Amino acid sequence: MVTCAIAAEVPAAAEAMRLAREAAAAADAKDPATYLAKMEAAAALRPDFPRILVNLAAAQLAADRPADALATLERLAALGFHSPVEKSQDFAPLRGRSEFEAVVKKLAANLYPRGAGEVAFTLRDVTGLIEGIAWREKTDTFYFGDVNGRAVWRRAREGALQRLTPEGDDLLGVFGIAIDESTGALWAATSAVPAMRGFQPEQDGTAALVEIDLESGAIRRTIPVVRRAGDQQSHVLGDLVLATDGSVFLPDSGAPVLWRLPSGGAALEPFAESSEFLSLQGIVLLPAGVALLADHANGLLRVDLANRAVRRIESPPDTSLIGLDGLTLAPDGCVVAIQNGLRPNRVLRLDFDDAAETVTRVTVLEAAHLTMAAPSLGCIATAGDFFFVGNAGWTRFENTGGSPSTPRSVPIFRTKLPKRKG
Repeated sequence: MVTCAIAAEVPAAAEAMRLAREAAAAADAKDPATYLAKMEAAAALRPDFPRILVNLAAAQLAADRPADALATLERLAALGFHSPVEKSQDFAPLRGRSEFEAVVKKLAANLYPRGAGEVAFTLRDVTGLIEGIAWREKTDTFYFGDVNGRAVWRRAREGALQRLTPEGDDLLGVFGIAIDESTGALWAATSAVPAMRGFQPEQDGTAALVEIDLESGAIRRTIPVVRRAGDQQSHVLGDLVLATDGSVFLPDSGAPVLWRLPSGGAALEPFAESSEFLSLQGIVLLPAGVALLADHANGLLRVDLANRAVRRIESPPDTSLIGLDGLTLAPDGCVVAIQNGLRPNRVLRLDFDDAAETVTRVTVLEAAHLTMAAPSLGCIATAGDFFFVGNAGWTRFENTGGSPSTPRSVPIFRTKLPKRKG
């Protein structure tokens, strides 16, 4: 089997982050010239990183270049993000200037809710960590992956949650899920993480693809990530996608690998490996023979399924694809992306050229709603609309030893999408 070997070149994102760390050290050492030079170099590599732009503006101001600092903050505002620069001592010299107050208003405006989406329904009395979501058209049933509860749940039409998978610890934490109606299977990407109930340190890095019977919830088979010689990576399978030929693709968030279970196969195989894989999240397959991968730290990546070549897709001007998580192929052929971990969280529509070589347009569908405080994964469901988990609840499981949370409500958001033409 052939895979794309990890390239020797350091990705621009990794180099930019290294330069930013060196710049921070220079700032601490009261060396404004080095601080500025490092931040300028970092921003030249990745001008779509919000944090790099904030730090560049601070470095420019420290070097007594206020006009440049204001221009950099304008670039940040144009990307659609927010930073509380008015509260930072780094920007104290700009307080009272009309130009600074104007850009602060623009940054604040980026926190205003955008989009006509709404909460479709709410999952009540949830004690787990709801990350994955899938919809079965045949029965109009939603399914949910629970990382903490190590379970898959289904939502009956009347709204109550019912456990699909058996009680116990047969599963690891359940992340992304997908339904294969042709085989009556629900596929789940599972991983051992500290937020999982019963997590033990020796489980760290354990991950598996699991095939579950869609009717009974019985586990048909568990297909683990098998460590190769010398592999010390902490593997995390956070999402997956089914190909038309029956194969399954899974990005690895903890290792620079895209895994595949071939149709009829019995083991996961590394399909592509790349130094560009920094923090893989969601995945979609396009008719053009391309896999698109969301990389939270690096943006959007393209994998040619024929030759397995990997490259990053540049963001169009005044846009940023940093912080991408879930990806979903919409009925009209565009890709819907969840962007989280930034301010604000957003849902984006991404349009591509026919060969999926470039992003031709980025459209903000939703942003800054209170009901999408920590969005995770989504799916296409009723009437071809996009449904996603508005608040997975990760913060409730920080340093808790995997204990369930107090019962809460989890909003499931609905965004109407354009219908397929023709």
